[in-house]
Amino acid sequence: MCGIWGLISQDEAESRRAALAAAFRFIDRRGPDARGDQQFAFGGHHVQLAHTRLAIIELSALGAQPMADAGSGWWIVFNGEIYNYREIREELRSAGHSFAGGSDTEVLLRAWAVWGTDALRRFNGMFVFAAFNHRSGELWLVRDRFGVKPLLWGWRADGALTFGSSAAGVAEQVGAEIDTAYCARGVRYKAYETAQSGSSFKQVKSVPAGCWVKFQLSAERIDVSEGKWYCLTTAVAARRAALACLGDSALMDECRACFDSAVSLRLRSDVPLAVSLSGGLDSTAIACATRRQVTQLRAFSFGSPAAPTSEGPATRIMSHTAGIDVSFVWPRWSSRELCDMLETTMAFQEAPFSGLSPIAQNAVFRDTSAAGFKVLLGGQGSDEIFAGYRKFMPIALRAALVARDPEGALRLLYSLALMLVHEAGQARMYMQNLARYNGKGKAFSLLAWEADTQNLWGESDLSLSDRQIADIQQWSLPTLLRYEDRNSMGYGVESRLPFLDYRLVEFALALPARLKIANGFGKWALRHITSDLVPDPIRLNRKKRGFDVTQDWIAQGLGASLRARIFDHRTALGGALKSGAQLDALLSDAALSQSPDLLDEALLLAWLVKPTRTPAVMPPQASRQEAWT
Repeated sequence: MCGIWGLISQDEAESRRAALAAAFRFIDRRGPDARGDQQFAFGGHHVQLAHTRLAIIELSALGAQPMADAGSGWWIVFNGEIYNYREIREELRSAGHSFAGGSDTEVLLRAWAVWGTDALRRFNGMFVFAAFNHRSGELWLVRDRFGVKPLLWGWRADGALTFGSSAAGVAEQVGAEIDTAYCARGVRYKAYETAQSGSSFKQVKSVPAGCWVKFQLSAERIDVSEGKWYCLTTAVAARRAALACLGDSALMDECRACFDSAVSLRLRSDVPLAVSLSGGLDSTAIACATRRQVTQLRAFSFGSPAAPTSEGPATRIMSHTAGIDVSFVWPRWSSRELCDMLETTMAFQEAPFSGLSPIAQNAVFRDTSAAGFKVLLGGQGSDEIFAGYRKFMPIALRAALVARDPEGALRLLYSLALMLVHEAGQARMYMQNLARYNGKGKAFSLLAWEADTQNLWGESDLSLSDRQIADIQQWSLPTLLRYEDRNSMGYGVESRLPFLDYRLVEFALALPARLKIANGFGKWALRHITSDLVPDPIRLNRKKRGFDVTQDWIAQGLGASLRARIFDHRTALGGALKSGAQLDALLSDAALSQSPDLLDEALLLAWLVKPTRTPAVMPPQASRQEAWT
């Protein structure tokens, strides 16, 4: 897990050194263990590759980057993990290839040199990489199937190309003009990153998930081509056809085997690892599956056993049952510390975010790092692949009615009714989200911009699986993955997500609706296959929880911090602030606490004050972590 950067220019040596030093400011925190860089000349161009390393597999210098494959002329800088690197290495060894060390980077590089783009379908992992051939002048930028890791690029005004792991780092070189459509859509629909837009800056492009961008250098010019190497829709259709002959029992057996394999692969590490744990099904399933293979397992959870409205009480009961040592992250921050934590989170994210959960998530990764762990397994992706979100129930019901499936429609109607009864207490939250899904949200209160209307329900003839794919590629997962990656890598922690093993994603999406939504539950298949793993009070709990920020951070100082940032920079924010907005009333603690949409507008404005900030990381002891065993 690392930070990468590159530049193709015709700069003088001094300018290239300055660009490299500037790049390291933005990617150092992603790889605190080592730095490396390499320079080449080709066709009148100067090519620079740089890398900051978080050493997870092969801790010696044999895993250092940039890394060369001497026989082929390829060099690589790589961010991520290839979890099945051992199997691929054996396949290459059987074909006569040898390896100097034990890193997944060396395996990736040799596979690329031998198979080219055909190697990509063999990789099970999260990855982005830049591969440059100093003989042919090819530079390839490649991104993993679901966009777990970031890869941004852009053109400087002088025609130079720069790329890397940091959107702000690229923006500092190519221009930091804000993409107002990106920001307005994110505030309105809580979906910042999409398949079409992966950056908050107009001049900064993102390599799309499952795609590559190739730059061919020749005499003082650079030709660009783009391609897609993975199509989720096609893969799911193929998996569905392969599963068509299996009964429900066999499907569940295969689902459990796939889940177990996904977790097992992500336990490969040369450094200690831990798990993220909440009172919910997803992280608990991963923690319990991990506990069967890891003798002394440490977990980190946002909440406190002494705070009944948090996840802490349920997590403590579960951890005692499973024999997992949990550190509860429940910070008592001063107003100054809250202000600093907001600043740190904004700097890490390099883009606006929705709500206060990303700040809580940031605190968990910070304490994970402070405790000496470089790897943390988490539950991201389960709701998307197993249909856990409540919106999927009416979508599945609509699909059954369109397909004229009365039996399926009745089952789904029963599940929807049960869900509504059990979650009646959250009716206000559902009503707030309904306007967002209908595309009928009211005008912004603080922002002068407008968001394009989007239909988050999807077209009426869309199947449940197709709408899940839309969440994975567009409306949910890309933004959540950005939160996860930037917060974790800001502290040099690698976040591993078993539910995003491509085999499990394809399998879960291919399951029939009756195995995803049943008896008033979403994620029915996951609940079924974890009956011997997860305690029933968690496995059969209908209420959803994430990073449940139940502390009144707004009243404790966060509201004051937001007001100060916005009031102090009203002139600079003039183009974004709505004319005539009653800032005193709209930015009061009461208003920000009562309206999540208003809070998101305020968070965006606070970020706009300095979009390309670099973080000043808070000291680990400031979180005042509580340890419970």
